[in-house]
Amino acid sequence: MSKIIGALEIGTSYAKVLIGEVSDDKSLNIVGKSFRKNEGVRKGEIIDFRKTAASVHAAIDEAEKMSGTTVDSVYLAQTGSHLKGYCLRGRANVASPDGRVSIADLQRAADEAKRKQPASGRSYVHHVRMPIQLDGRPIEDPVGMIGQNVELAYWSIEGDESAIRMNLDIVHQYSLEVDDLILSSIASSTLVAGPDLRRAGVLVIDIGAGVTDLALYRAGNIIFTCVIPVGGDHITGDLAMGLRVLEPYAEELKLEYGKAQPDPTDAEQDLWIIGNKTIGDRTIPRKSIADIIHVRTVELFEIISKELGDLINPKELGAGVLLTGGTSRLPGIEQLASKVLGVATTKASFPSGLGNELAQAENSTVLGLLHYGLEDHRLPGERSPSEGAGIFKKIGGFLGI
Repeated sequence: MSKIIGALEIGTSYAKVLIGEVSDDKSLNIVGKSFRKNEGVRKGEIIDFRKTAASVHAAIDEAEKMSGTTVDSVYLAQTGSHLKGYCLRGRANVASPDGRVSIADLQRAADEAKRKQPASGRSYVHHVRMPIQLDGRPIEDPVGMIGQNVELAYWSIEGDESAIRMNLDIVHQYSLEVDDLILSSIASSTLVAGPDLRRAGVLVIDIGAGVTDLALYRAGNIIFTCVIPVGGDHITGDLAMGLRVLEPYAEELKLEYGKAQPDPTDAEQDLWIIGNKTIGDRTIPRKSIADIIHVRTVELFEIISKELGDLINPKELGAGVLLTGGTSRLPGIEQLASKVLGVATTKASFPSGLGNELAQAENSTVLGLLHYGLEDHRLPGERSPSEGAGIFKKIGGFLGI
């Protein structure tokens, strides 16, 4: 029997909803989608609740109508510079007299890892489990094996409660629950960086409209995430100011003529600003556009380099750097990233079968939400969410909503 799952990304430019049908063999067919312009978010965070809610609800309604079905819950992406990640560890002695590991031992270690609470006014968003250790050895499923102690580690992301609350309230107002809150960078990585790339070591950089999301993997495990409050909208703003044009027109210029690095031939080509070649119009060298974009893009990668520090090690990044997100469309941006970061960089590719309309860099996060939802992230022997309280009830109860 097939199962219907939903994905929701409340982005700076668009509210995006996908509805997928999962068959018994775990294959996914996208049956509904809607992308609605969103004017209530800045730098990945909600600044106008009513505008954002209207965009999200309209997108959900349109996607449901397209699919001919309804969803009861969604996987919800989380981003914003208020999110911070760090590693939590827990350890438990094996309780059985014969030394055999039980599910209860794993749960005690997991509870110990998650015992540390965030500061007042902050809450956990996402716990990403690392390999289980049995007596210091990584074991995928130690249940039933002989040992003395088990250790669990999580890359745990926490954020501002009010920001999380607003996201949940928008979903709740549509009478939906949340299957899971998923960091945007991890959702994107699930889609564009498969298990082999993660095992080799990879840095995924998702450059969106308002923010840039980072996820760094070593030996298949997440070891660092962060959100940088710089994205494609900042490039547009720089163009508007530098060329003295309105932002909508600056966005058009960026999309049509933009590139991450100036080309010698750009100085030879003049562009008409506004374009009707009438009184008051003017020309600029195409190089001016590339120069403005270049400065901001270099700055972004320098911020990323400073944020990661010694974590950017080419020897531990066998798969290099993958760029995705709408701003990664800029011609030449991968060469610029390679130069600034000192690591081989490519633009991310998408799994086959998605179709050209969906398989676009700006859709990495919302597509990744569905793919993340297909994976099993439970502890060995742990009950599925459908057997216990839903994630919305757990988080909602903690936040008092």
